[in-house]
Amino acid sequence: MKSTEIFEILGNKVLESIVGVSKWKSASLKIKRLEKNVGFESYYTNSVGDRIDIDTSVNYQTAKAIHRLYEITQNHPLEHKNWNRAVFTLYSDKEFDMEYIWDQELQDRVDG
Repeated sequence: MKSTEIFEILGNKVLESIVGVSKWKSASLKIKRLEKNVGFESYYTNSVGDRIDIDTSVNYQTAKAIHRLYEITQNHPLEHKNWNRAVFTLYSDKEFDMEYIWDQELQDRVDG
């Protein structure tokens, strides 16, 4: 699976979550990625700028795509390394942005 396919999967997941929403500026998946776990929080921004939380479930295909994206970013010198959170944002014009984040507090809790 290539990164373009992964971003397409994430974009489709976002679009599934906002079916029926007619006017939106952006929709985001806040991703938490641990070694054997993927979780999402998601929301969209409506036409007046209000943030509305939405329900987005993680399925096998999406979790697999996130883990593959992590592998790609760990093995490619031009990509971001050492992330356990990310934010995928899809804009209404179908452009997207991906932000990779290292959350030390999350890692400390995992390491226990």
